[in-house]
Amino acid sequence: MKTWEEYINEDIYGTYGERYIPVDVKCPECGKPLYKRTDIVLTSYPPQHQYECMECGWVGYARK
Repeated sequence: MKTWEEYINEDIYGTYGERYIPVDVKCPECGKPLYKRTDIVLTSYPPQHQYECMECGWVGYARK
């Protein structure tokens, strides 16, 4: 079991690959695959997630 200090100081973001999930959607700008951010959720109603293109830098938001 972890100590409280270990728990609050651990890296919650993990590696680059754990923060992004590939989705089966093409970027509207360049046509490359989009990635969903797992570490960002907008607290709107309903909540929205951030999507990014690693090639051209396009960013969008959706309820999915």
